[in-house]
Amino acid sequence: MMRESSTVPEDVKQRLNWLLVFIIICLVILVISLWYLQMIKGGELKKRAVENCIRSLVEDAPRGKIYDRQGELLVTNRPTVLVSIIPAEVEDLKGLSDKLSRIIDLPPESIEKKVKNYSENPFKPVKILDDCKTDKIIEIEERKDELKGVVLEVKPRRNYLYQDLAAHSLGYVGEINKEELQQLGNSKFQGGDIIGKSGLEKYYNDILGGEKGGREVEIDALGQEIATLLYREPIPGQDIVLTIDKNLQLYGESLLDGKKGSILVSNPYTGEILALVNKPSFNPNLFADGISYADWQRISSDPDYPLTNRSVQGVYSPGSIFKVVIVIAALEEGVTDRKRKIYCSGTYKLADKVFTCWKKSGHGSLNVIDAIANSCNVYFYTIGNELGIERLNKYIRKFGLGEKVGIDLPSEAIGTIPSAEWKEREFKQIWFPGDTINLSIGQGYLLLTPLQIHSVICAITTEGRIYRLHLVKKIISPDGKIVKEIEPEIYKKVDISSPSFQTTKEGLRETILKGTGWRANVKELSIAGKTGTAQNPQGETHAWFIGFAPYENPEVCITVFLENGGEGGEVAAPIARAMLEKYFKIQE
Repeated sequence: MMRESSTVPEDVKQRLNWLLVFIIICLVILVISLWYLQMIKGGELKKRAVENCIRSLVEDAPRGKIYDRQGELLVTNRPTVLVSIIPAEVEDLKGLSDKLSRIIDLPPESIEKKVKNYSENPFKPVKILDDCKTDKIIEIEERKDELKGVVLEVKPRRNYLYQDLAAHSLGYVGEINKEELQQLGNSKFQGGDIIGKSGLEKYYNDILGGEKGGREVEIDALGQEIATLLYREPIPGQDIVLTIDKNLQLYGESLLDGKKGSILVSNPYTGEILALVNKPSFNPNLFADGISYADWQRISSDPDYPLTNRSVQGVYSPGSIFKVVIVIAALEEGVTDRKRKIYCSGTYKLADKVFTCWKKSGHGSLNVIDAIANSCNVYFYTIGNELGIERLNKYIRKFGLGEKVGIDLPSEAIGTIPSAEWKEREFKQIWFPGDTINLSIGQGYLLLTPLQIHSVICAITTEGRIYRLHLVKKIISPDGKIVKEIEPEIYKKVDISSPSFQTTKEGLRETILKGTGWRANVKELSIAGKTGTAQNPQGETHAWFIGFAPYENPEVCITVFLENGGEGGEVAAPIARAMLEKYFKIQE
């Protein structure tokens, strides 16, 4: 059987021919290009590859500025020059370290160690010196031919204009460490970055921080820039406007000079904090410039703990100011009322134990208003014992004690609220009636922060509405537009009847007029308040004052705390008076 002959159509043959021609042309072009690059441009390209390289430089974003409520600038940035080394560009690290050390007055071993310990990208500059002085900058520039790998970088540096003013609230910045890198766990941060370490700088770091920019430049063999290949402008951080009044804050800090303690002043109907004073304090600029070992040792070993925000992180026995919670619980539970009188002989006996009043001779027969005004221990021993620990705890919790207040600051403490269950868990002991007696006057195991105490007086002032205390009033974009305004937020409503609040407030007014708080009295201003003196097993007593003004139409609440300060009526009350006079612009 014969096979049929196959033929290729003419149009297909034509297409194949054109394809072959195209392939041949491409091959010819490729060969010519390779010949040109190798024979004609080869020497030039080789030279460029050897002598030139690309340098990537990060440009840090300026952090957002911080203003007080009146628009006065508190925190800004200043330009500073950093001396850095790019490891990949260094041929002789030891020799370079020796030369550089003679200019910047750092041991060559220290320079070598910094470069060798840096395990990230070898093309990224390693910071050697912060804030290089002008004369050293000039010398480095003049000798840059022999300092290959050394670069000068202009960076924004945080500048706290009023030194230690509101330092605990503002916080400070510093270089990110390995633990923080792991905790943050995102690609936005890398070694050498500056972040907020405490205070508002930390709490609002994402808002203040901005976004880094950078540029890629071509450099020659001497490290000199030839051309900018790529530039991305950094985006500055957003600004924040505080609720704090700079002048009131300054005055409060002057009142606590040489003392340990805190002052809080706020608007009870918005939660805006007008002053948040903590002493002793520190200068955040020490950290912004990279704190020295000597400065860190001095601050961290100071027995007065200047880095501690006493208002937010310190926990203390509240003493007699806690009686406002006890009296409200007793009024609500029907344990006492405006008519009931309790006799104070100076002592209170419970089983075989005797508890004393601060006034050894006794106060005589007192109603609830007089008991608050005179801070009679025996009155509160009596009603506290009748209430019992379970009912006391119910009202303590109603005021939000034992919880964070929720201020916009990191590391807020929650204190200790004792109960029968708590004592069993912590000490494997039962709750004794004597424990209730101690709790009734704010002593014993009870520990609270000044911030928590302040929220209590705010709740009494507003009759049950606790507005979240905060330090930031608004956030502003780099171009000056308002991004966010912080609105008043009721974070807790205390379920207490109006008559109980009214009776308590009347007692607080009488405290100022004829009781233990008379030193806080101002002729031109109706103030209500409560003094407290808390026993302290570690030393001298703590002095307290809480209050609000004006009595008829409150504008502000105030809390004054003096660690180891002595008697509340003698020490804390006059400071409260001075702060209120300053706020209301009363001239004595």
